[in-house]
Amino acid sequence: MADDSISGKWKLDRSENFEEFLEEMGAPWIARKAAAKSSPTQEIVLNGDEIEVKISSMMSNNVMKFTVGTEFETEWSKQKSKAIANWEDGKLVVKENGANGEVVTTRHVEGGELFMIITTPKGVVCKRIFKKYE
Repeated sequence: MADDSISGKWKLDRSENFEEFLEEMGAPWIARKAAAKSSPTQEIVLNGDEIEVKISSMMSNNVMKFTVGTEFETEWSKQKSKAIANWEDGKLVVKENGANGEVVTTRHVEGGELFMIITTPKGVVCKRIFKKYE
């Protein structure tokens, strides 16, 4: 079941294991250092089962549009992969199958903060916590 509290504009407050995540995904050292210093924003728009996630930072802008339960194509670092999103226990879970294996990204709101938890194929768990703005 969808959690409407996930909708809105969010700004990164803090991260854990972000550089480790980027390293496993093949990002070069300089890109990892620059990305770790950035403060991206996310805008999440829910329209029934249709979801749009806009992520903006000084490094890049990315828009994902998808329908819950339907496979879609996504791109990260110029690599395309297939993904599917579902609601699991009130959390938005996106599973991507790319060149490095399956990456699982979970988003949920807890204590007024948006938690974005990314788990890599080798088990690195990256937490990015956002605060609502505007």
